[in-house]
Amino acid sequence: MTVPMVTAHSGCEGTQRDSMESVRRAIELGADAVEVDVRMDPAGVLRISHDKRLSVSEYAAHQSLESVFALLGPTSLSINCDVKEREHLYELLGLAKRYGFDKSRLILSGSVSPEQVSYDPGIADRATLFMNIEELFKYLYLHKGPFSMGDFSRLMTDPWAFTRTYMKHFEDHVPSVVELALHLGIKVINFPYHNLGKEHFTALQAAGLSVSVWTVDDRDALDRMLSFSVSNLENVTTRQVTMVQSLLQTHQTVLSQPS
Repeated sequence: MTVPMVTAHSGCEGTQRDSMESVRRAIELGADAVEVDVRMDPAGVLRISHDKRLSVSEYAAHQSLESVFALLGPTSLSINCDVKEREHLYELLGLAKRYGFDKSRLILSGSVSPEQVSYDPGIADRATLFMNIEELFKYLYLHKGPFSMGDFSRLMTDPWAFTRTYMKHFEDHVPSVVELALHLGIKVINFPYHNLGKEHFTALQAAGLSVSVWTVDDRDALDRMLSFSVSNLENVTTRQVTMVQSLLQTHQTVLSQPS
């Protein structure tokens, strides 16, 4: 069994979301990576914030992304930037480079889109990409048609209604997901874990794709996925870091015992 990396979700172990306290707690716990939500405030400062704010003063309570890079720099932890505003991707990449974070320690997820990766394949040379499944589904849905202008607006601004429908029948979409991911050079797809079964892991693994799952705070759900004995579970994002670490250790011990 390949041991997946453990990414501490923002607000891990009961800490405040989008806070330096959460980052410090992840470091103390020995997580492999820290996940932060990234937005830019009206003054042009990248901040860790899940929700969009309207003014500089409203963002004032949110730490700068630069302070997170500075804190993580001397450690071995990676950072998973959940990009909320794709138009600020290059500012993020520039900041990461200044603090020495390259593909080995910088992970991008969130709203990084297929068209960005297609337009600039060099993005994948500067960061590891965990492509969110809803970003792929947007383009797969548009090929299905017919759709209304209202559907298009909702798909672009809030794709989750479509994503939840697709995930219920994910096995029907595996060939299209695989084809698009491989065309883009994507190696890891980021999923909500609820509807993923062994057959999905197996099909994706057969295509050479790995799986990242978020946000797994339920022990039974993680135990179920680990029981598949799949080698392509690349990452588990969780707020319950110690629970995931303990369960991974348990599965490692069981699998290492002679049969």
